[in-house]
Amino acid sequence: MIALTIALAAAVANPSIADASWLAGRWIGEGLGGTLEETWGSAAGGQMVGHFQLVKDGKPAFYELMLLDVQPKGLRLRVKHFNADFTAWEDKGDWHSFEPVAVEPDRLKFDGLVLERKGDDLTIVVTLKQKDGTVADHPLKLRRAPL
Repeated sequence: MIALTIALAAAVANPSIADASWLAGRWIGEGLGGTLEETWGSAAGGQMVGHFQLVKDGKPAFYELMLLDVQPKGLRLRVKHFNADFTAWEDKGDWHSFEPVAVEPDRLKFDGLVLERKGDDLTIVVTLKQKDGTVADHPLKLRRAPL
């Protein structure tokens, strides 16, 4: 019970985009069966824009364009996915939305996604539906890198 109380006390009330500013920069690592790179711009106008790519066997597997913004319930992350040839997964006006759950120092929690920084290490845990219909968490391990 003490740990839960401490965790709740660490949550940021009325989060702003500044609470995610630690995410800005370039991150590289491994996960999803390949090499990952994620880059985030600095906070501007209440938003942050990011790019993600997965490379498998030396070839691009897919890309994401990401928008982190502030909503009445907290920080939200919207993602548009693209194949290697840059054809979109979602329709023109659609995206996948990770709705806000909690903001803590060095940790952003969304419904189905957690981003957590420890020093220069970033762990992203994404919850994905598998081909067999089950749901599983997939940890992605990244490290801060020069631009």
